[in-house]
Formats: sequence, structure tokens, C-alpha cells
Amino acid sequence: MDPLSILYIALAISALVLSIGITYTLLGIRRNAEQLTQRLDETLRQVEMTAEDLRKTDIALREVVSGVDKAVANVTHFTEGIRALRGPLDVAAKVLDHSVSPTLVGLSGGLAGIRAAASHILHRFAGKEGTR
Repeated sequence: MDPLSILYIALAISALVLSIGITYTLLGIRRNAEQLTQRLDETLRQVEMTAEDLRKTDIALREVVSGVDKAVANVTHFTEGIRALRGPLDVAAKVLDHSVSPTLVGLSGGLAGIRAAASHILHRFAGKEGTR
């Protein structure tokens, strides 16, 4: 065989080895790209699920905050009602202290006096004055 044929055979073998090496390398890169694509898809699905969970949590928190706002409004309304009722209650307490209580004390004193007078009169007319 002449040297030029040997050179052509060597070049053909080296081209074949080079193409096999490039093919193997490109297949490895393709596998890695597919794995990266799959992991990226999984990550995006997880991000979407997390975003959906956050949206649901946000809705739930808004409902809780709305309920708290309603409770605060109810407490405020109740407090204002108590404050509005306090004035008439103070007036009623003053009326009770200044007019009803003395009247009741006077009435009970009058009843005690009538009872004592009636008892005295009965004892006097019944003749049991000395048995006291």
C-alpha cells in the first residue's frame, strides 16, 4: 500500500472517530437538556401550586380580616350604645338618690310610726298597758 492510501484510511478513521465522539457528546448534551427541561417544568408547576396556595391563603386572610372588621364595628356600636345609655342611667340614678330613696325612707318611717301608734292605741284601749 502506498503512503497516500494509508493517509486516506487514517483520515477516514479519524473522521469516523471524531463523528462518533461528537455524536456521543451531542447525545449527552441532549439528555442533560431534557433533564433540565423536566426539572424546570417541575419547578414551574411547584411555583404555580405555591402561587395558588398563596392566593387561597390571601382569600382566607381577607375573610378573617373582614370578620375582624365586622367584630370591631360591632364592639364599637355596642360601646357607643353603652355610652349613649350611660347618660339616662346617670339621670335615673340621681333621681333615685334624690327623690325615690328619701320617699321610700319617709314612707317606711311613716309606716313604722303608724304601726307604733296603732299598737299603742290598741294596747291602751285593750287595757294591756301594764303588760308591756
